Amino acid sequence: MAESPSTAAAPARAWVATRLAAPIDALEIQSVDIPVPGPGEVRIAVKAFCLDFNDIDTIYGRYFLLPFQPPFVPGMAAAGVVDAVGPGAETLLGKRVVGTTVGAKGSYASAALLGSSSVQLVPSWLGFTDAAAMYFPYLLGWLAIRTRARVQAGDIVLVHAAAGGIGSGVVQLAKAFGATVIATAGTDEKVKFCYDLGADYAVNYQAESFLDFVNDVTNGRGVNVAFDTIGGQVTQDTFKAMAFNGRHLIVGFSADIGVEEHPVSLQPGIYGNFDVCGVCFAFVDSPRGPRAFGMNFMSTADGVAMWTEILQLAKQGRIRPVIGRHLTFDEVPSGLQALENRETTGRNVITLD
Repeated sequence: MAESPSTAAAPARAWVATRLAAPIDALEIQSVDIPVPGPGEVRIAVKAFCLDFNDIDTIYGRYFLLPFQPPFVPGMAAAGVVDAVGPGAETLLGKRVVGTTVGAKGSYASAALLGSSSVQLVPSWLGFTDAAAMYFPYLLGWLAIRTRARVQAGDIVLVHAAAGGIGSGVVQLAKAFGATVIATAGTDEKVKFCYDLGADYAVNYQAESFLDFVNDVTNGRGVNVAFDTIGGQVTQDTFKAMAFNGRHLIVGFSADIGVEEHPVSLQPGIYGNFDVCGVCFAFVDSPRGPRAFGMNFMSTADGVAMWTEILQLAKQGRIRPVIGRHLTFDEVPSGLQALENRETTGRNVITLD
């Protein structure tokens, strides 16, 4: 008698990091077994996933917060159909979903485990490719500029790396909230792309100082909110772009993930009279556990509420998934190499048959 899909391990085709090196050298396609979901977990037949800078850092072994040891399957999020559930997640069986992988790895495969606390339903009118492209940029963007920075109509928002997978979503959200958007990008082509997304102003930071550009646009006043996924010198320069009572969002460190381990001086915020706001994208069933260790993560209910609002904006046509490249499963290494070389715009989505 065949085992129930909820009690049997699932064989999967996966990209496995066999060593810590450049993705083009480290990744190999292998067969792996995806285990039965544990409490609060679901297993999905993966239909789509995106390529991320964080995945590149974990494959290199330079993301100290997630020190994975080979062999492992990279990938922090995926969309698909739930074919098995663990205790506490029974209502999700058979559902179309998108969510974060268990342990922040495992989505580069034909099957994956997701944490049910992060899972969002994918409505029938939204394809899996679009859902995968929207999930991280819009939930992270909502958490950052709406929840943490409290962006409202009339605010001026500076978005770094605005042509990228995350920034392109934030530009659209900020416009949907009624803000004026100043975008930075690394080429003239990407600057044009930012204008196409709805940015009011855009600057090629490789050709001119974004700080001078901001001061010119704002008449020297500065920006109310800065969305900063870069770190390093860009963060230091952005401190000088903040307006009185502004909110500088520290979201990531794509210039050098190692900077995440270094302290950030609060002195610029003191003398600049602006807030330095940390942003951490993670969901938990109950916030009480992490809170005991001084961490604050979003609850499942928070995520559902955000995703519901995001879907409404998408349904109304006020935001859209931004997909720069549609790739096949076999193109994962070359896609990561293009992403690392800053050759892409929007999200790079892998679609599985």
